Amino acid sequence: MLVLSDLLLTWTLILAFGFGLIVLVAGVVYIPIIQLVFLLISFPLLIGILLKVRYYFFKVASKVQEQEDEARADYQAMVTEQSDVTVQSLLIHWAHEDLFFQIKPKEHNQMLSSIQEVIAQELSYNDKLYYVSDGNFLVLSSKSQHSLKELYLNGLQEKLSSLVFHGEDGNQGIQFQTGYLVINSDNKDKYQDYADVASHLKRQLETDVIVEY
Repeated sequence: MLVLSDLLLTWTLILAFGFGLIVLVAGVVYIPIIQLVFLLISFPLLIGILLKVRYYFFKVASKVQEQEDEARADYQAMVTEQSDVTVQSLLIHWAHEDLFFQIKPKEHNQMLSSIQEVIAQELSYNDKLYYVSDGNFLVLSSKSQHSLKELYLNGLQEKLSSLVFHGEDGNQGIQFQTGYLVINSDNKDKYQDYADVASHLKRQLETDVIVEY
């Protein structure tokens, strides 16, 4: 049952419990109203619980785990390191990641690993990569010799776009959105806190329009 999509799992549970209810009440002349209400409420409640269990099962099983606490600590260390420090931040978001998880969780987890591997292969030694949940990969760099934005546009974007999700109905290409921000002496006071940087990058994702196909 854990390999079914959310939609299939939901309908399977509804039909199974519906059939069970019919069998249960077929030979009963009368069911007290309190018990009937309890049975009706238990259906969606149990379905919700099972879906949550399934969700956390695959999240825990994923090789790519959330690293936002580590990203926060490293960013704070970078911006307090010296007064004239320059920190580049690049957020790469797998568009509609949650929908792909619902379609095929196991393949979704494998795709996260593939995305992480492709990004890591393009980074320099001093660049740091973090998975910060919900299909978001954050790159931080305290080196200004190269631009993370140019790195993405001049090769990484094409390599990520070549990845293919193997779904139930065949292969499907995936798309990405990005946000980019350079923190330096001009805006350091505004972005002292990691949360402010993360919010700014996520707002940029909203303006990075993707072409549906």
